[in-house]
Formats: sequence, structure tokens, C-alpha cells
Amino acid sequence: MGEPAGVTAPGQAQGRDASMSVARANLIALVWLPVAALLALGPFVLRWGVSPLAAAIPPPSRLPLVLVVLLASVLLHELVHLVGFLLLGGAPRGSVRLGFNRRSLTPFACCGEPVSAQGYRATALLPALLLGLAPALAATVAGWGALALWSWAMLAVAGGDVAAVWAIRQVPGGALVLDHPARVGCRVLPG
Repeated sequence: MGEPAGVTAPGQAQGRDASMSVARANLIALVWLPVAALLALGPFVLRWGVSPLAAAIPPPSRLPLVLVVLLASVLLHELVHLVGFLLLGGAPRGSVRLGFNRRSLTPFACCGEPVSAQGYRATALLPALLLGLAPALAATVAGWGALALWSWAMLAVAGGDVAAVWAIRQVPGGALVLDHPARVGCRVLPG
């Protein structure tokens, strides 16, 4: 959900802005990092200590593999958004797409049709829940340090999504919203 569609359907008004600058969203994402660490790693450390985490840190020789896993995980994150738009947002199949921002070298999922603010919020937070919190819980139960670290990375990646939800925090759940074309958040459509 990092990059919106930038398309307003014919006949749709621009609507009220419920967005923030990318710079402000990046600040929120930075503040989110320690929160994500507490959520993903705090319970794990309380249950298992730091040794399994330290043992799971890959050596420098494994850096190429780590980067491939992280890139694939970010793509998976965006695919979860795409599915969220369809299932939780009720978006028509042809209105959602994956793309790639060449400036930031990041994939994104976007929806070119309005969805409810409630559906947008759920879609925004879905990767944090499925790829961050659920694996963190599993890692804490099983004592798997590598999974705990991965879950923290996936929660950290969700920082921009947290910023998007924050940007629309005052929008009623039933209001129709459309991805903002250049900022983090939405336009709230009239009516």
C-alpha cells in the first residue's frame, strides 16, 4: 500500500484530504521501529531470553540470502494488501494492482476504486497481523529465534501502513476513500 494508484475514476470528486506527506509517514515509521521490536521480540525475550535471537543472526556470508528473503517478504507483504483490498475492502478484481516504484525501489499494492475506510484500515494492517504478529506469537511459543527476527522485520515494514491508518484515523468507517495519488493516506469521497 506504499504507493497509491493516482487515478480518480471519471465523475468522482477529489474529496477531502486525509493524508500526510511521505516525509511525515517516514518519521512515524521510524517511531514505529521500537514499538515493532517490543511487540515482536519482547514476549520472545521474556520467554526464551536473547540467546536464541543472537544465534539466529546470520553471518555476513549469508547476507545475499537474507536480502533475497527480505525482498521476497516485502513482495509478499504487498500481495497480502492486494488480497485485503479484494476480500476486506470489497474492491473489484480489476481495480487492484501491484506495481513498482523505481524511485524508492519498492513494490506497492494499490486500488483504483473507492473502498470503505474500515476496509482500507483492515487492508493496511493485514500484513502486520499475518506476517508480523502471528509469526511473532508462533516464534514465542516455539522458541524459534529466526522466526522472531523475521516477524520483527515484517512489523517494521508495516510502519508505512501504520502511518496510513494514522492519517485516516478520524475518517468514519463507512466513508468511502480512495488512495491518495502522491501522499500517504486517502481522499475521503463526498457523500
